[in-house]
Amino acid sequence: MRLWRLLSHRRPTVNSSVEQMRAVLAYEMDVPGAELAAVVKGSAAPSPNLVRKLAPALGIHTADLFVIAGLPVPDDLVSAWPTSPWDVGSILQHAIRMNADQRSQLEALVRSLPVQPRPGPAPTDDYPDTPGALLLRLLRNRNIRPYNAKVLMAVGGGPYVSDSTVAGLGPGRVVITPQYVTAFAHLLGYQPGDVVALTGVGPVVEDAQVHPASVQIAALAWRARRLTSEQLKEVMEAARTIRHA
Repeated sequence: MRLWRLLSHRRPTVNSSVEQMRAVLAYEMDVPGAELAAVVKGSAAPSPNLVRKLAPALGIHTADLFVIAGLPVPDDLVSAWPTSPWDVGSILQHAIRMNADQRSQLEALVRSLPVQPRPGPAPTDDYPDTPGALLLRLLRNRNIRPYNAKVLMAVGGGPYVSDSTVAGLGPGRVVITPQYVTAFAHLLGYQPGDVVALTGVGPVVEDAQVHPASVQIAALAWRARRLTSEQLKEVMEAARTIRHA
């Protein structure tokens, strides 16, 4: 259903059909049209191989598409979640206060750090399969704790709520609204219309108070998602130095 809604949203004209979009995708990915059609119709689950081919064609991070499809993220793509005491959200709290040059310095440091293997399998959760749970899982796919209301508000114009309120989106204790969806889209680095389509919750909040460097901040979050606890400590120390230099 998520894939069907996304393809429907991306139709180039109102006269274009999802079937036409699906046929073009199958051709671009060089996969059997029947295989992709079964996934779009909901009669078959996507294979990991199909997800890997589909992600670049859709312009979605491959690891994210595994989350969207409800499949385990493969070991070669999984984030470092959970790290302690710092996570990627900790870095973003510095980034939102930096100027463009300072953020570029921070990004260069993150790029320079080698990817380390996970010490063990990534933990799972018992959230129901809801739009709120999807958004929190996509946050964790960036090693951002699913209760970071401050960053959500600063980057994407999220609601002024507590961390526990944002965390309540996962188990369904908090009703998800278009403001949440739009804010998550900017923090995750996707077009809000696409995230509205994936979640089924909209419309896009056009007047959201989005950080002027939201695109750069979202890209930084993605690049930092696999940093270990020790690497995050190094980045946090450098971020303090950069900000106060």
